[in-house]
Amino acid sequence: MLGAALAASALPHQASAAGNNGKGNGGCGKGQQTNGCGDSGGNCFARGTLVRTREGYRPIETLTAGAEVAVRLGGFAPIKAVVDHTLTCRAGQWDGSPDNLPVVIRRGALGENLPTADLCVTALHPIYVDGFLVNAGDLVNGTSISLKAADSRDSLDFFNIELEHHDILDVQGAFFESLYKAGTERCAPLLGFDGRRSKIRSHLRSVASVVIDRRQPIDIIRDKVEERGIGFALAA
Repeated sequence: MLGAALAASALPHQASAAGNNGKGNGGCGKGQQTNGCGDSGGNCFARGTLVRTREGYRPIETLTAGAEVAVRLGGFAPIKAVVDHTLTCRAGQWDGSPDNLPVVIRRGALGENLPTADLCVTALHPIYVDGFLVNAGDLVNGTSISLKAADSRDSLDFFNIELEHHDILDVQGAFFESLYKAGTERCAPLLGFDGRRSKIRSHLRSVASVVIDRRQPIDIIRDKVEERGIGFALAA
């Protein structure tokens, strides 16, 4: 834990999470942001991401309104709409918000075989972990979860699923928030950092936890992910 905290604290700030603080005391209240895709971008899954449906896992871009997808509490829910946007690359840089760039989550980054294969989401897309929602960008560690380089790629297509009732989707065996619209009820408390200093304080709490553990829920989640990330780095 100590090594992971020290290594990750040296990373540049990747994203400022919206929502509740690291204590997770916001409950399932009404949020302030919409996490959809649109012309200006949003919080979405890259083309090819596999979402569990009644017929098994299917690429998100093949899904349409009316198809039924697996949701958190079991059972299936019909899709209300599938929304999309395209993120373009200009001069080797993604042409989008610096706080919402593509993030690659490697196979097993969130737990044993979770997700079951690498996937790509935008940084502000919440992941459901240990009863909380945490934006993917707040879990970037440079090994198991990292920003996707633009390289020479021209564009990336992203998609998100809107349900009649907001819920958690099964995405390649891991769990992610469906499209969220302001004013609807959150499925779980959304944890996040309020900037670089907030993230540094989180790492300091993790370092100090070997003496006295005052970590908040987001610190514990991040520590678990970073510990798995160390394993990825050692295996490289």
